[in-house]
Amino acid sequence: MGSGTVLHVNAVGLLAALEEALDPALRGRPFVIANRAEPRAVVLDLSREAHREGVRRGMFLPQASRSLAGLIVREPRTELCAWANDKLGRICRAYSPRVEAAGNGHVFADLSGTARLNGPVEDVSQRIREDILSEMGLRPVLALAGSKTVSKVATRAFRPAGFIALSPGEENLVMRHQPVGFLPGVGTVLSRRLDLLGIREIGDLAGLSEADARALGARGPELAVRARGLDALPVDPEPPEQRTERGRFLFEPDAADPEILFPRLEALVSELAYSLRRKGLGTRRLLVELMYADGFRSSASTRSPRVLARDDEVLRLARDVFQKARNRRVRVRRIAVELSELDVAGPELDLFEPEGNRFEFLQFALDRVRTRYGFSAVAPASLLTAVPAVFGSLLDTCTSIAG
Repeated sequence: MGSGTVLHVNAVGLLAALEEALDPALRGRPFVIANRAEPRAVVLDLSREAHREGVRRGMFLPQASRSLAGLIVREPRTELCAWANDKLGRICRAYSPRVEAAGNGHVFADLSGTARLNGPVEDVSQRIREDILSEMGLRPVLALAGSKTVSKVATRAFRPAGFIALSPGEENLVMRHQPVGFLPGVGTVLSRRLDLLGIREIGDLAGLSEADARALGARGPELAVRARGLDALPVDPEPPEQRTERGRFLFEPDAADPEILFPRLEALVSELAYSLRRKGLGTRRLLVELMYADGFRSSASTRSPRVLARDDEVLRLARDVFQKARNRRVRVRRIAVELSELDVAGPELDLFEPEGNRFEFLQFALDRVRTRYGFSAVAPASLLTAVPAVFGSLLDTCTSIAG
């Protein structure tokens, strides 16, 4: 029985591996990658030696430094990381046109239909692995399976390096006894909660009834299905940076009062940011376009030096851009917002609730309510003070439109 055709390439600890490649003196020493300029800097990546000493991704940098005396800290090399991710994608695209760059050293490639040109998919996977080693000096772990979920779990199970090809009959055997935290979508915080319920392995989650899965929350049924290896998501070759998230709001009647305009802007931006977070993405560029009552249009945009994902971050940017775009005192008929230059929202941390960060905890709580009861279940308080006339209709909220 043959293996699946969805290949996952996982360059484990990409940031740390790149640092070691540039500075061989770091090999065998405990070090972390963190942006010390951030007021609440967290560990983005780390060496195996630091991991053995108890340091973890997502740990606040002061805490990591206290736990390990003499810990070396290196700044993240954004341009180098972008080059490495691009290079991984180009190596895979030499063997298949259907390649999805998932960021942070993760790449999916759909090798179905390539055997006639390149040979058996198992051999192709080994050639990809050899190319990555020879051209980049990295030793990734690769897994072939029937879906993105199973192949990703497999690379986590068999890391830090190597290759495994799973047949359909082997997928369940490998999946069921892996820690539940290996399942995409389950971070360390949710993993601890599941542990309290006796759900420690992926097989425990897969065996839940639909009613029991619902008791875990809005995402419970989805995670239970994924735990069974049932994943119909295709490998998406469109790069995140070429996608956009767009939405617009029509005022009925036209409005000029900031107490009416700002709440609708905030509601629109929050909905777009929420849509991105559900895909694990953030944005670097934000554009606001205004159409006035006389048909005239004005717009402004700005770019953040880093990826933004939380509501408060994106809203802060949106307010500034709105002020630049509104250069007339004429009443506004429509606001349109576009989020672009999308990218993976940071490394694989508990994106919505890293320990000790109150903004992330709040964002996670808001998203859970919206996922369960609908986005409109939570609205900015300022929106409640707006006059009823502003409650027009939200138009054409489009997701994942190619730029």
